[in-house]
Amino acid sequence: MSFMPEKKQTGVADAKMFKWITEQFADSKILRYKVPGFEDLNLKQKELIYYLSQAALAGRDITYDQNCKYNLLVRKTLESICTGYRGDRNSNDFKNFMVYLKRVWFSNGIHHHYSTDKFFPEFSKDYFASLVRGTEPQSLPLKPKQTIDDFISEVTPVIFDPAVAPKRVNQNPLADMVATSASNFYEGVTQKEAEGFYGNIRKNAGKAGQDTMVAFGLNSKLVKDKDRIIEKTYRVGGLYSKAIEKIVYWLTKAADVAENPDQRAVISKLIEYYRSGDLKTWDDYNILWVKDQKSSVDFVNGFIEVYGDPLAKKGTWEAMTNFKNEEATKRTETLSRNAQYFENNSPVDPKYRKKEVKGVTAKVITATQLGGDCDPTTPIGINLPNAQWIRKEYGSKSVTIDNLTYAYDQASQGNGFLEEFAASQEEIDLAKKYGYLAGSLNTDLHECLGHGSGQMMKGVTGESLKNYHSCCKSRI
Repeated sequence: MSFMPEKKQTGVADAKMFKWITEQFADSKILRYKVPGFEDLNLKQKELIYYLSQAALAGRDITYDQNCKYNLLVRKTLESICTGYRGDRNSNDFKNFMVYLKRVWFSNGIHHHYSTDKFFPEFSKDYFASLVRGTEPQSLPLKPKQTIDDFISEVTPVIFDPAVAPKRVNQNPLADMVATSASNFYEGVTQKEAEGFYGNIRKNAGKAGQDTMVAFGLNSKLVKDKDRIIEKTYRVGGLYSKAIEKIVYWLTKAADVAENPDQRAVISKLIEYYRSGDLKTWDDYNILWVKDQKSSVDFVNGFIEVYGDPLAKKGTWEAMTNFKNEEATKRTETLSRNAQYFENNSPVDPKYRKKEVKGVTAKVITATQLGGDCDPTTPIGINLPNAQWIRKEYGSKSVTIDNLTYAYDQASQGNGFLEEFAASQEEIDLAKKYGYLAGSLNTDLHECLGHGSGQMMKGVTGESLKNYHSCCKSRI
């Protein structure tokens, strides 16, 4: 998705004139979204958003590499061809090449963003070879002394061979899920070895502190070095150092223009975490982030969601910068104030209900920049942090991303779905009048009272927890 700032909330006539869908290819659509209220922010807030947005862009290559070890090689090759190919750029084959490149951009790699299956180009291996040969060699990601022929032989099976990296995340319990997944969180390690490695860590930690134990493995790659299994931590001076140094650079500038001391402490703690890779510091950062309820500008930045790991341990890097939608937040504040009522009357066994719901804060936000796993396929709501002990002791932040859901709603207008399946004209009229608000309320209830109050989380861990959180990753 791409965004366009606007001074005031879009009116009905203006919304109809605005081009929400800019392009469609394969099974994907590129949407634009507006940023109402941006012009009303003060200069310091805009500067803060700019720095946080740059930090959100700086980790792009991390996500590509985490999704598959071949992704950066393929993307850089395709981008080199796109900008430097000297042959016919008007042929159907070249148009199909551009579609494949856009799919790689859209999915952050060579696997579909929903199914995680590898997708394939609609042009031949021979045509791909001609594209490479027709591109300036110095622009291609060749290894030292690598010939064009050797380069083509290396890249071709990655793109065309169904047996090479066929699925990014394989969750078939009858298979070795680590060995058969193309995601780049493990190297030379089997599922049994990975589970044993982290099982021993938890066992050696003892019973004391189990409830507040850090999320071991969240920010690392597990690698077998000869007969020894080691972790390579994502940090300054470690794995992905070059990108993380850029993230830290922009976060440091953001801390200088923070809205208040609490927000400055949040950003500074995140910088400390990126420099050390210490997961205890990551927990400290999340606690500070949850406590900061005063700041209008907010952000998400880190190795967070574990959907990309078949063992649900390792976080994929993602980022989002946003600011509070004051008017729309009134409805979520009403829900959060009445969280106990919903908890007491929830249609679940009473033993799963909380006697005291606390720490539920919810707001509606306007997204200004998305990065990593949040871009370009975007969530419509977020509830963080994921650590259950932090949620229990300090609460969580639940957000509905209003300008993105509005873009989705507007882009769907006129596609004929409503007219085809509605029972009457009255239903059509009501859906057009209240459908967007009803959808927003549904997301509010889900994020604020589903994740936020934690009624469904009590006693739920492991794979069930992963699947529960994954429902928030609603994407187009």
